[in-house]
Amino acid sequence: MIRVKRIPTSMGFDADAINRLLAQQSPGKMQRTISEEELWEALGNPFFYLFVATDFESNTPYEYIGMATMFFQRNLAPWISEIHGVVVDEKQRGKGIGELLTRKLMDTALDFSKARDVKIELCLTSRPSRTAANALYQKLGFILIAGSYGEWGTNLYKIIVEPTGLRGLPG
Repeated sequence: MIRVKRIPTSMGFDADAINRLLAQQSPGKMQRTISEEELWEALGNPFFYLFVATDFESNTPYEYIGMATMFFQRNLAPWISEIHGVVVDEKQRGKGIGELLTRKLMDTALDFSKARDVKIELCLTSRPSRTAANALYQKLGFILIAGSYGEWGTNLYKIIVEPTGLRGLPG
């Protein structure tokens, strides 16, 4: 059984597993790693959320097989939230783990919206080469609002989160 849970500041984490997943996020690109100190700093931000997926029916039930992050930010007008770093271990892809993670992030944004009675613009980006991810985001209701151009280009998706639910654009 796959479980997705938030890593709170009061709980430990496996920095090596997080870095293993980070390396799979952009294979062939500059390798990114994060230190334990940097992880604690990020987790200390009350508007930053790190979620990990684990498979409790496997031989390694506490191994991270996927992760995703999001943050919330108050702007002058709306609240915004961005999803980042959705990555599933290459050996676990095609099992719906990316969808479970993304749905958990969407549910978290909805809970945040309800708790504060606010509208949130929830955004994410995805390189066009990630065809499965791009299809997933559209399936979940995200609207492509800007397409990718050039080597550094990325697709930009958005969905509106209100206390009554999520909706695509416009409206």
